[in-house]
Amino acid sequence: MKKRILAVLMASVMAAGLLSACGSSDTAPADDGAAGSPEYVWKCALNSTEGDNAYDTAAAFKDKIEELTDGRVQVDLYGGAQLGSTTEVLEGMSVGVADIMCESVGTLAPFTPLANIDIMPYLYTGYDHFMDVWTGELGNEIKEAVGEAAGFKLVGATYRSPRIVTATKEMKTVEDFAGFKLRAPNLEGYIKVWQWMGAAPTPLAINETYTALQQGTVEGQENPMVDSLNYSFDEVCDYWIKTNHIYSCNLMIMDRAYFDSLPEDIQNAVVEAADYAGQVVSEAQQGREEVAEQELIDAGKTVIEVDNAAFAEHFKDYAATEFPDLADWVARIVAAG
Repeated sequence: MKKRILAVLMASVMAAGLLSACGSSDTAPADDGAAGSPEYVWKCALNSTEGDNAYDTAAAFKDKIEELTDGRVQVDLYGGAQLGSTTEVLEGMSVGVADIMCESVGTLAPFTPLANIDIMPYLYTGYDHFMDVWTGELGNEIKEAVGEAAGFKLVGATYRSPRIVTATKEMKTVEDFAGFKLRAPNLEGYIKVWQWMGAAPTPLAINETYTALQQGTVEGQENPMVDSLNYSFDEVCDYWIKTNHIYSCNLMIMDRAYFDSLPEDIQNAVVEAADYAGQVVSEAQQGREEVAEQELIDAGKTVIEVDNAAFAEHFKDYAATEFPDLADWVARIVAAG
């Protein structure tokens, strides 16, 4: 499917890094670090391709860490799920399926329920609130706790934009979602959100969703607007409903034991490069949202503003009921706004 929201706002940052590389799969060079050769060649797994938030975060990370380490680290980008699904990559990371991945915190839920903090609905008031949390002390605490529990090192933080619903029919209220057949990620937290709405969530891989919408197997899907447009869902969904229900965080993920085995200066470079990538992509993302929405309007799609306060009210007891162990983080995130 075509990718149409290009990273025009980030050209000065990522000009070289947005090309997927195909190189060695080793994490150390065959020539033991001969002059001009990298000491570490890392495979970076990505579900998407150029123009997507996660891909562009990884591309900025690649450029920055190669700069910071004077080429001692080389990062090769494998987009389009070349190395496997998210679960396959994460489960195989400890044995070298990939060395690093850019994905959302919530994808770690199969490894620890703490990761469900990423997919709690209606926690944030907007971009500034999100960035204050994830680039501050609370965000670092969450990343460390989730990472330690799951067996990964989590670094950086990229604003993805709020998740919205794209649908084959018009919907505006909570009640309209009753019985709605919606593709959802195969994660308990996402499924519970839509069950709470009275919808009928169907777990599907993202690369199966376009066909499912085309064939009527599902009536909609939910993702950030830019991501949804990059996946060409405008070709099969006429209605784009700004529920803004979840603000999830993309970050760089490494096997924790492998990260801990790295020299301190390489560890520091990983953290610095991830923080840098998260900042530049987050700043660009807001502009991308505006471009995406205008493109949809120009194409004759219906962009629907809903009463977000009414949706938030519907979910007021959700976290306490479904995920009581996350109550402290939920309260602190809300308070930070």
